[in-house]
Amino acid sequence: MYKITNFFALLICGISVCFAARVKEPTWVSVPKKVYNPEKYLSYVGKAKDKSQAELLAVEGIASVFEQDVASASVSSSRMEQASNEGKVAIARSQNFNSKIMRKVDVDSLVGIEIKEYWTDAEKNIYVIAVLDKPKTSLLYSNMIEKNNAEIKKLLNAKTDDEFSFENYARIDFAREISVLNEKYLSRLSVIDFDKASELEKQTVSAADINAMLLQIAKQIPVYVYFQNDSDGRVRSAYAKMLNSFGFRTSQERNERYSFTGSMNFEQNIPKDKSSVQCRYTFKADLKDSAFVQNLFTLSFDGRNSSNSYSDAQNRALRAIEARAAGNSTEEFRKFLQNIVVHY
Repeated sequence: MYKITNFFALLICGISVCFAARVKEPTWVSVPKKVYNPEKYLSYVGKAKDKSQAELLAVEGIASVFEQDVASASVSSSRMEQASNEGKVAIARSQNFNSKIMRKVDVDSLVGIEIKEYWTDAEKNIYVIAVLDKPKTSLLYSNMIEKNNAEIKKLLNAKTDDEFSFENYARIDFAREISVLNEKYLSRLSVIDFDKASELEKQTVSAADINAMLLQIAKQIPVYVYFQNDSDGRVRSAYAKMLNSFGFRTSQERNERYSFTGSMNFEQNIPKDKSSVQCRYTFKADLKDSAFVQNLFTLSFDGRNSSNSYSDAQNRALRAIEARAAGNSTEEFRKFLQNIVVHY
């Protein structure tokens, strides 16, 4: 009997010890700097009932050091992706983070961040610690910046016999795009290694300086702009402003190398219930290069507007076409410029 009692006593004691060991809080949960020296690491603990949410909070805590905790709206252009795939430029790539993190945190701010440890307390709260190794991440950012600086130099120094062309504009614009990316990396590097960031900044051509070069080229590229059925020139004016916003000079001379011309068509339509009068419209315009007899870019859309009278419906249609110049058309033209194949 004594042996049986002793056995149960030892068993209960063992279970208690095991339970206590299981729920013992790791040091990093309350005092992460005792485990991850702040001289070498950035660290942040996330706590939530859901594992993926705890991971997000931990990663966001470190990303906030870079003043960036929400996913950037910008997306790499196709030329940037292609150059990256060819090993010409370095861009941050998504790591093995959950979908919540990838939606909420800018991928450029994820460089160097690792989720190191997990722990669950007795109330089922999940603790996660995210860590950034400063020396390791400094080296990652430095290598990317140096690689990109080398590519910017190649782009800016490339020889061309066609200086005032859309292709050359695109080449300098690509250098500017890479420089904008490098400035983001320099900003992040300065948080974890200020001296290295200062050193590399001296070797980097600023995006502002490259943009000034870009505008000088654009000013020397006149574009003839004309649209049929644009009786009062409203649409021409709207699309001239669109081109001007990228630095290009517009012209009314038909013999320019580049032309952006097209037409608008309007059609009256009365619904069956005769409650209003509709104006259906179509718009199509092409950017052409007469030197190589090429169609570089096409803009095409349609729509309809209603009113009590056809003249007012048509006026509304014209306003819609004008508004498009400052909205969707501008974005489509920007994508065209970014997708021009650059030779250098």
